[in-house]
Amino acid sequence: MNLIFAHFLMAVGLFFILNWIGSHSIHAGYIRMSVLAKADEAPAFNFMYRAFSPVAYITVVSAILYKLQQDWLVKDIYLVVVYYFVFRLVFNLATGRARLLNWVTQCAYVLVSIPASYYVYDTLITQKEFLFPTAKELGSAVWLAIVAYAYHTFNSVKLSDERTKARKANYLNGRYLTYKSLYGKLIEGIAETKRQEALIYAVLIVEAFNRPKLYRLIENVLFYFGFAKTLGIMQVTTERYIDDRESVRLGATKIVKDHLQAKLKVESRRYPGGSWAIRREVLELYNPDGEYIREVDGLYDEIVNQFYPDEKTDWEAEIEELNRPDETEAEPNKSSQQDASEAGASA
Repeated sequence: MNLIFAHFLMAVGLFFILNWIGSHSIHAGYIRMSVLAKADEAPAFNFMYRAFSPVAYITVVSAILYKLQQDWLVKDIYLVVVYYFVFRLVFNLATGRARLLNWVTQCAYVLVSIPASYYVYDTLITQKEFLFPTAKELGSAVWLAIVAYAYHTFNSVKLSDERTKARKANYLNGRYLTYKSLYGKLIEGIAETKRQEALIYAVLIVEAFNRPKLYRLIENVLFYFGFAKTLGIMQVTTERYIDDRESVRLGATKIVKDHLQAKLKVESRRYPGGSWAIRREVLELYNPDGEYIREVDGLYDEIVNQFYPDEKTDWEAEIEELNRPDETEAEPNKSSQQDASEAGASA
């Protein structure tokens, strides 16, 4: 029982370690789960990372345990990978992300990672000598170089993202309709325009995705001990306990209130930037993180396109109109020049 518990803790640790490393590997092509449809620019990297990182993990952990003379923890350590995928699946189901998962690739990860883990465990990990490669094993590095070359080649292949877009659209449709049935009248009563309404839904969906029900339940407990300051589905900063509905009311009110402040700030600029710039200012007041702003802004566009088609805007035309010289100021200047010319002619 102690061994099973220890392996399960290793699996949970693997889950958080891979997520942390992945979030810091965006530049390498890592694509993380999102409510937005994003093209997989590095399919080989993402597959290799998710399928073989668990294998590398149990190998490194086994070496450390051997060095610490904790050989009993190495026994059947390949099961850590099994527990990892079970925990990963339960986590995604519990946080309502099942619709976003590509089940074909999820099954592929399992079918590749678990057998590979058992193979490495059976042929290498159980033999402590694997830490000290022989000349023959070093010769195998040539083949590893060939594999690396093949990986680099296949990683340059760009796959179609049509299925991803359909899956994201299905998720967005389901989330929007769910939240509209729960909070639609409340949001409509607070929003002053349809665009504000769409922006509130965008923030609501992203916040709910980042802080699913399971997380919020934990936050409710932590709040009573002073360890949580934001509550509810829209993650509103509060000094008193609030439920999800109150969170939506406060979050929507903040967005509408901040909209006026953002509008005045943007219009005071020499080149205002239109409603796009105003929206960005509102989002920055809600959460200044750049990645958060881009995600909410992108989701806002999708919500407008799908549910508020009459609110779609030609952004280029709007910005051109905003930056056009004021004709009312130009006319007096023109008249003054004309009067001066006539005066000169009379003289």
